[in-house]
Amino acid sequence: MKLFLFGIGGTGARVLRSLTMLLASGANVPSDLTIIPILLDMDMQNGDTERALRLVELYRSLRTAGYPNGPQDRNGTNGGTKRPFFGTSLQPLGTLQAENAQQQIGDSVLPKLTDHQGTFEEFLNVSSMEEIDREFLKLLYDNSAKPTNAELKLNLSVGFKGNPNIGSVVFNALEDSPVYKYFISAFNDQTDRIFVISSIFGGTGSAGFPQLVKLLQHPSQKMPIRNAKKGAVTVMPYFALEENSQSAIDQNRFLSKTKAALSYYQSQIDLDALYYIGDRPGAKLYPNVEGGAKQANNAHVVEMLAAEAVLDFARRGPGEFSSDKRYLEYGLRRNDRSLDLAHFGDVTYQNLLEPMVRFTYAAKFYTDFVPNNLSEAFAKELNLPQTLRSGTFYTSLDNFINAYKTWLRELAVNDRSFAPFDLESDFNGLIRSKRIETSFFSKGISEGFLQEAAGKAQNNLKAAFPTNEARFMQLLMEVADKCIEKLGPLNRQLADA
Repeated sequence: MKLFLFGIGGTGARVLRSLTMLLASGANVPSDLTIIPILLDMDMQNGDTERALRLVELYRSLRTAGYPNGPQDRNGTNGGTKRPFFGTSLQPLGTLQAENAQQQIGDSVLPKLTDHQGTFEEFLNVSSMEEIDREFLKLLYDNSAKPTNAELKLNLSVGFKGNPNIGSVVFNALEDSPVYKYFISAFNDQTDRIFVISSIFGGTGSAGFPQLVKLLQHPSQKMPIRNAKKGAVTVMPYFALEENSQSAIDQNRFLSKTKAALSYYQSQIDLDALYYIGDRPGAKLYPNVEGGAKQANNAHVVEMLAAEAVLDFARRGPGEFSSDKRYLEYGLRRNDRSLDLAHFGDVTYQNLLEPMVRFTYAAKFYTDFVPNNLSEAFAKELNLPQTLRSGTFYTSLDNFINAYKTWLRELAVNDRSFAPFDLESDFNGLIRSKRIETSFFSKGISEGFLQEAAGKAQNNLKAAFPTNEARFMQLLMEVADKCIEKLGPLNRQLADA
């Protein structure tokens, strides 16, 4: 099954970043799932977008090298199966076969939405209008001399700066864009699905989402698209901005825009599943940056849970969608500002958080243990002394794990925070909610424990996988499983406040 995932604006990019981390950890999804991420944004230099694009490319390269014969699900300790690290395919739209496609769009997750790079005024071609039409536009849009207020003078190359009234006009041209035409040509399977990520309080997301949904449901669309199961996650306000008199983004309008959009969605948006998520902004303020490379916000747990909405939609069987609209919200076990593993329900833990625990152990093993144990037999047999610091696979793995740890640290210091891991601790203290007790007779997850686990794993994998990179990927999972066994069951009951 292919899931065509439209991520609109900066929120779409930030959620894609979290989604890539979850898929890398082996989050629970159908084994035949392929996700086609398509970012739609005018701001091609956005910092959040650039991070997401780089991460997807690292993910794809690691998956290709680690699974030359394709990934296989593994047996779980309590029955069922576990998804492997980097197990789900992420494939850019332009790499799909597209029948009758008249124009190639390249293999980027961020295909160009339009060639226009100028102002909104130039996009409308105001200079060629009759005078009466130009005067009418001045009634509809602010043409103030102040750069922060002049809507007609807005430079579209950095997005819509929180102005959905401008974004909706630009997105009206989406149907004629090369990316949408390619999507139409590539979408042919009756089992494929469509999902949209957007914010409701900004400019790009709140403008693009209703326009895209309206287009997908238009009677002129071919039947596979019209009949496809469609879902979306709408991200409501969840952060506050620093004061910046030079910025065109006015956070005081976030709530009013949200209320107006929700009213519109209720009557006009018809999807099989619509997820809502948001949060009361905390004390930590985000920089008020209009766009471009400097717009790179710290990761937030709302984005992680919005990514889980994508996976929840993919996991649902065809019979779980009714003919009525289905609205879904996310709730925590308790409304604390600092979150740990116990704050989430059992389904979220099994599908999302337990894989993250496993991947975090693997990441720590890779960064803290392997470089100091290259003389061990498992390392020599995998040729790690020669390739760990120079091989393309290991360079990519270095970069991805460093990005993963950065993502975790950002989640931990944000407000609301999510800090289940102590990355500065040893292996026994990695999981904050349960330190592995040690004594004279039991050292917990010690160097000897890891040496033995890695050695056994390498002996079991010698003949099973064709390349050293594939064997090493499997070894990471085997060692992480042994760490999970040593950790034992977690107490997921919240202590009294």
